[in-house]
Amino acid sequence: MERLSGHIFELINDEQVTLICIQGSGQSQILLRCAAQRIRQNVRRTDMVLVSGISCIAVLYDTPLEGAQAVARRISTLLADIEYEIQILRGKAAYALMQRLQTECAIVVEQKEPEPTHGSSLATLSVAFPYELARRYHCFPVGAERGILTLATSQELDREAVSHVQEVIQRNIFQVRCEASMIDDVLSYWQRTMLV
Repeated sequence: MERLSGHIFELINDEQVTLICIQGSGQSQILLRCAAQRIRQNVRRTDMVLVSGISCIAVLYDTPLEGAQAVARRISTLLADIEYEIQILRGKAAYALMQRLQTECAIVVEQKEPEPTHGSSLATLSVAFPYELARRYHCFPVGAERGILTLATSQELDREAVSHVQEVIQRNIFQVRCEASMIDDVLSYWQRTMLV
């Protein structure tokens, strides 16, 4: 990471910056790094997302505590099946964390431009659809059009599962039936590609 400017530390001192710190467990490091991109897509362009070891930090500018709490709730829906703790930091605690991140050379997660919805591939859809969610509900995305994501499922998802999926991906879903073994194969391939 480039050296953080003194300006960000001034903003932290003036409590104009709020940090959301997500601390994962040792086993969740890879999953947390994948989730960091989803977090980046769910905060404002003016905000920053950093990754360092088993920590992911959202740097929210001009965000009061209540706003940061709302963002933290939204972020927590993106962390299905990841073991984590989440904290909101301001003032001296935020300052100390930013100093530590500067020392550790944390990585800035870049904002990716949205992909076109027509002709989407599984690779494109997997960015918007978390692997952890696919594993939990034994499904995977097969297409997206007009704000609707088509999911292949081996059995129909119940109302609660549909509601949870829609909350995380911020789209309506359409379910199509697929053999369970095919879903297992896709999820296995997806997991292997995440580890490369």
